[in-house]
Amino acid sequence: MAKKLIIDKSFVVKSNALVEARYRLSLQESQVVLWLLTQIRPDDEDFKPHRLEIAEFAKFTKTDVEGKYKEMRNTTKRLMQRVMEIYEPQTKELLQVSWLSSAHYKYKQGYVSLKFDPGLKPYLLQLKSQFTKINIIDTLKLKSVYAIRILELLLQYLSIGHRKINIAELRAYCGIEENEYADYLDLKRKVIEKAKSEITAKTAYEIDYKEIKESRKVVAIEWQIKKKNLAAEKHQKEVQALAAEINTKSMLIRDIMEYGYSKASARKFVEEAGEFVVKNALLSVSANLKKNQVKNPKAMLRVAIREKWVPNQAKGEVSSVPASGGVTQEEKEVQVSVYEEIFKLPASCMPVFKKC
Repeated sequence: MAKKLIIDKSFVVKSNALVEARYRLSLQESQVVLWLLTQIRPDDEDFKPHRLEIAEFAKFTKTDVEGKYKEMRNTTKRLMQRVMEIYEPQTKELLQVSWLSSAHYKYKQGYVSLKFDPGLKPYLLQLKSQFTKINIIDTLKLKSVYAIRILELLLQYLSIGHRKINIAELRAYCGIEENEYADYLDLKRKVIEKAKSEITAKTAYEIDYKEIKESRKVVAIEWQIKKKNLAAEKHQKEVQALAAEINTKSMLIRDIMEYGYSKASARKFVEEAGEFVVKNALLSVSANLKKNQVKNPKAMLRVAIREKWVPNQAKGEVSSVPASGGVTQEEKEVQVSVYEEIFKLPASCMPVFKKC
């Protein structure tokens, strides 16, 4: 039996140099790297092999479970072959390095043991300064690899709230080739707008941007990023829910008053019986009115609310049996007299109202 996929922590850290590295990953490659980042401990001095349960990871990332082993082999192979470039401006050094140093598959046990390339140690282990904190849960919600990269780049400037990235740099950060999205409008639609909408919709951050032009040509993007006010959003949803509830209650009170009850009496029905019961009662009485079976609608509504009538959808008729279950013989006798008074029909027409 496969173990449950474990994500050891909600946040990971990357050095700023690694955040700004030039590389391109597929969505599944990004997800493998993000998972592996969560396994790093703050006190780790060296990279350790970490065990990834393949079946659980396939379910977690919603990938094809049937072809999970072949897919994972291809993913880890690409992560060992892909070269990213990390530039250090202070020392003017450039490092070319791959993500993984090894991927050891244990087919009988159903897992693969993964290990970061040792060259990444200065950028992932025991970082004291110049690093970016990334919410892994937010990042794993994103389905666009460009959204993932842009979010990381903007989180680096979260405390400032904005970041200017020229178009050439943006393409390099995201690993977009020269012949891809060569037209800016394609780049805007497929990369910039998609990242903006997905990050804002799925994460705890809200982003926007404005275009910077030179002679009508867009040469850079001025990004804005801020944390959402989750408390305010929650309050707004609660206000909207309360408004909907008040609106529903007002409509029910109005409908009851149409049967000749005062507003106070109608409000009392709703407060004591509840909206669900009152709504079903109104539907039940309305169904009988359409069949011309009601002599005293006001009295019928009172009975329908008290006995929790529900519309019988299967037969297109209205059940007189309370929603809560059966009744005693004494209650049945009371019902018979009330029904006969309301409908002017014999008791043989019960418990389902229909013409005799």
